[in-house]
Amino acid sequence: MLVSPQQESKFSAALSKRFENEGVHSFLENFEAVAQKHEQRRQKIKKEGENEIEKSPLEYRLTFGEKPQGLTQNEYELLYIETLYTIKHKIGTTASKYSVGENDLYAYAQEAFGLSNEDHQRLLAKANEEKPPILILNVEIVEAKDLEAKDANGFSDPYCMLGIVPEIRKFVIPQQVNSGVSSDEEGANVNSSNDHKLGFMKRLKSFRKSTIRRAQGREKTTSTSGTSPYNVLKDKLPAKYIQTTDVKKATLNPTWIEKFRFDIESGKTETFHLDIWDHDDEFSVFEAAKKLNQVQGFKGLNRYFKQIAQSARTNCSTEGSHIDDFLGSVNLKISEIPSTGIDKWFSLEGRSENSKVRGQIHIRAKLTTREDRGIREEDNWTDIKQHVELLQIFIDHELNKFKGEKNLWTGELSRDAETILHQHAIQGDITDIQRSMCRWISYSKKHLERPLTHKLLLNITTQLEQTWKSTALSRDESDMLTEAFTLFLNHCFNQLTKIREIFPANNKIAIEKLEQLLTIIGKLYSMEVFHYCCPFQNNLQYELTSIIKTGTIEWFDRMVSQITKPRLRSDEDILRNTSELVYVIIADAYSAVKYYNPVFESTIKMAFYNISFKKIDEKLMDIVIKALEEELGDQIHQSPSKLLESKELDSIDTPTFAASAEQISLALFELYLSLHELAKYKIYVNETDRVNLKITQYQMYFGAAVKKWLSVARNKILHRIERSIEKDKAEGIVTITHNTKFTPSSLDVSNCFSQISQFWRRLAWPDIISSITYLIKITEDMANATRLYATLVEGKLNTRKFYETNDLTYYTQELSLTVNDIERIRESFKTLPIELSYDKLLVAAEKFHPIAVVDEYRKKIETTVAMCSQEITDRIYQILSKVVTNMEMDFKQYLFHIIEAPELISYQETVQPLFTFLDTRTLPYRDFLIKQNFTRLLELIWSVLVDQLLSEIEKVSTPRSTLSYTRLTRALDSIVDYFNSDEQCLSRELLKTDKYKLIKKLLKYHSTDTYSLIKLYYQEKVQEQERANLSNQPAYSTDLGKLYCRAYYHLKEETLYIEILSCKNLKPCDPNGLSDPYVEIQLCPKFLYPHIEKQQTVIVKKTLNPLFNEKFEFRLTEKESNLSGGVIHFTVMDHDLMWSNDFEGEAFLDMSKVFGIPHESNSENRPLDELKQIELALTHPKGK
Repeated sequence: MLVSPQQESKFSAALSKRFENEGVHSFLENFEAVAQKHEQRRQKIKKEGENEIEKSPLEYRLTFGEKPQGLTQNEYELLYIETLYTIKHKIGTTASKYSVGENDLYAYAQEAFGLSNEDHQRLLAKANEEKPPILILNVEIVEAKDLEAKDANGFSDPYCMLGIVPEIRKFVIPQQVNSGVSSDEEGANVNSSNDHKLGFMKRLKSFRKSTIRRAQGREKTTSTSGTSPYNVLKDKLPAKYIQTTDVKKATLNPTWIEKFRFDIESGKTETFHLDIWDHDDEFSVFEAAKKLNQVQGFKGLNRYFKQIAQSARTNCSTEGSHIDDFLGSVNLKISEIPSTGIDKWFSLEGRSENSKVRGQIHIRAKLTTREDRGIREEDNWTDIKQHVELLQIFIDHELNKFKGEKNLWTGELSRDAETILHQHAIQGDITDIQRSMCRWISYSKKHLERPLTHKLLLNITTQLEQTWKSTALSRDESDMLTEAFTLFLNHCFNQLTKIREIFPANNKIAIEKLEQLLTIIGKLYSMEVFHYCCPFQNNLQYELTSIIKTGTIEWFDRMVSQITKPRLRSDEDILRNTSELVYVIIADAYSAVKYYNPVFESTIKMAFYNISFKKIDEKLMDIVIKALEEELGDQIHQSPSKLLESKELDSIDTPTFAASAEQISLALFELYLSLHELAKYKIYVNETDRVNLKITQYQMYFGAAVKKWLSVARNKILHRIERSIEKDKAEGIVTITHNTKFTPSSLDVSNCFSQISQFWRRLAWPDIISSITYLIKITEDMANATRLYATLVEGKLNTRKFYETNDLTYYTQELSLTVNDIERIRESFKTLPIELSYDKLLVAAEKFHPIAVVDEYRKKIETTVAMCSQEITDRIYQILSKVVTNMEMDFKQYLFHIIEAPELISYQETVQPLFTFLDTRTLPYRDFLIKQNFTRLLELIWSVLVDQLLSEIEKVSTPRSTLSYTRLTRALDSIVDYFNSDEQCLSRELLKTDKYKLIKKLLKYHSTDTYSLIKLYYQEKVQEQERANLSNQPAYSTDLGKLYCRAYYHLKEETLYIEILSCKNLKPCDPNGLSDPYVEIQLCPKFLYPHIEKQQTVIVKKTLNPLFNEKFEFRLTEKESNLSGGVIHFTVMDHDLMWSNDFEGEAFLDMSKVFGIPHESNSENRPLDELKQIELALTHPKGK
């Protein structure tokens, strides 16, 4: 609805009319009621935000556009067969955390897959038909330490030879008769007959040998000397049983980190064996092992390590070269390797009891299997997919078994499930990173279907990060993980889009979940594996910013559709619903700042509110502006100064329109307060974006509304003043006690002022300059209201012919109430700018606007207040002066009695009649007047008394005795004491007016002898000199220059020494702009020093800064130097030949201040030139 100037005028006029018809303060009180309602809403928002709810929030499930497909029946059965196959062919010793019994594992698998006994037996038979898997040992030789030094340089060149020692059957490996001896085998006299004690069987002493193998180890076989060990093993040594590491040069702590793989074909009875050798020449054990690895077709192996060594020594014995030195060995039975693998340090063993072997070696070993199904050995993609599917089935089964709330499940699987998964992983050679990947994929996908705790997901995410190594996954595995990442993030982002519904701010559990969710997202985006799989994913800050914006807009649109309903009944409803929308935004802002912001800041270093509020700001303010334009029209875009310049036309409207207009005003005020509260939250938006917020300038759209509010408030107060005073007249003064010092009208009007102050404080207008403009308007309106009240109240006395009567006894109480009421309203108005905090506002304005502009505003406000206050004060004095006027004739009589009383009568007797009269006449006013007005009455009485007393003293025709003036002085002091007593309470400062001081001076002159007056004159001159010395330009004189001198009294010589040094900045007295100065020195008063003549310096021509440097002596006795009132008088003159000398200036120095005077503490003799020079400002008697 657009409002024309005529309608605006009708608005104010109608409200003013309603004020007359509907009662007191209704408009301002309704505004206060709106403000209190707003405060209650604000507190409610805060309270609801602080009351944390412990109940779990509703879960949100992601609805996919295309639901992930599950397993077919055939795939499901194949997976179950794979599970049974895994259980049947368990490998490795079982660790304590895994189950041992196969039947328990079969039972768990059947229960998890949900199969009947018939189906279980059918599928178990199929699993039994499968070929057993090939057992594989994966070994990683990591490092060794503290090996024995074999070389002359104090080091060794170590390498490892490792392989699988198979189970020994009924065959014997021929042995060379003249075999070499290893460098670690002690006892050179040992012959070939007991070689078996020092040979391979001795070195494998840690093996758990069967009886058959021990018997076979003791058999002695012989061969011809021409038979080579190489030829012996040629047809018996398979290449895959022996492998070697690289040689590490010159070290006792080698690091290899080399991996080896061995097929275990004959079951779990084999032994893993490792030798460490020191490499010494080009053809050694190392080379022999390499050559022997070229031979094929051997089905059993017993003593191959020693025979390889013998072969190497035989080949190199003819050349007399060095042989490899044995450094130690390790034996590990395959059947003793746990399913979890081995990762430990092994102490090296020797091949005999006398072997000198030391050191340790770090070995990692684990078992796995390979199925003979035509699949490449290194390809385990099928196993990985099966592992994910199996894990998901077990997660579902565990969730179904869990008795508590599903979202509280910790993710821990049963022992049987972990055992099956563990066996499936090691049999499928699934690496740690692949297992972590499978777990993350399984749990994250399951989370999309059934809620899992974010803590669980975070733990699984952390495990994935910890196990990740670059290039550890194949392309298929990376694609699978990428899909899981994408699904999970889409789910999380969809939840964040509905953050307000899914994660209610005051729900403690929900906020904890939000924090965990953001932590997981932040964790994912920080992980190398995520960037490896999703290299083109947008930046997290960008993604979340877009999500927060989208979610905020969707939420805001829902709120608008719910609150701002179409086809509302009135403009008032539009404004109130807009206010309701703002309150919803305030509650959201509070929640965002208190809960969401800290969570986003702590987890992903983002300001949720900064993003959210910027999106809300523009859309909300568009709605607000539209609502205001419908009600106030184009005026909302005008500046406050322009609005206040336009004048309203008087108009009359119907009461119906007035009531509607007032309700619209209250709705506007409620909307303003809600926006004012919301604007406070802009501080949580960063400074760069804050200046662009529309809500920053929300107040500029309420200028027209404020003008209406202030105009209506002014009119209501003016009408209230008239009605209140009329009510006072109608009721009259019936039962007024001494305690009643005000009429109800002053209380009502004072309350109106308080309500205006309260309204302004509630308004809290944020713009400084426009605030000052409105404040000036309020001050001027209230000044006019104050003047109106004083005029109307005083008019009540006029109607009773107060100023025409001489007998005020009948009017004492009414007069007192009148001035009390006026003073009360004056005080209320005087403190109004302070209550409006105008000073703080102006100080704040100085930071943004020129000081001259601010000072102009300050001057305007203070002038308005001062002028109005003074006018009202003058009215009070005018009314009270009528009381004093009736006492003037009595005052003259009592003062005449005091002045003309015989000298024999004491001053107490002369003043007592006056005191009695004052007590009698002021007593009624003391009871009815407030303290401030009673003080004013006493001030007026005192002023009249002082005027009459001064008049009597000045018009004295016949001289009076000194005694009479002394008595009069005492009487005046007694009158001062009377007015300064506790009963009258006039301060001495207030009593000592200029006229009073003049009376005291005249009385002192009249009561003092001539010599004392002369001394008094010079004392005043000294005081004037001291004041002049403190100021370069004293108020009583122009700047006449300075005189510089020294003064010193020599006690023993009874001589006063004075040195005139110079003068500076003298005034020119001659036409040439210069002077011819000289200085006269005289001791004053003359009657104290009758024998001492005046002395003078020489005349210095044509200068304003003469240098004299002349010393003068004055003979003074010690007694004369201590005379009270002594002064040194300096006179600076300009010498003229033709005319009389001109006066330049004078200065006075108190004799008591001269150094060396006997009463001074420092009376030691001191040369005159060592004394500090004295600077005296020149004065002129005319300035006095």
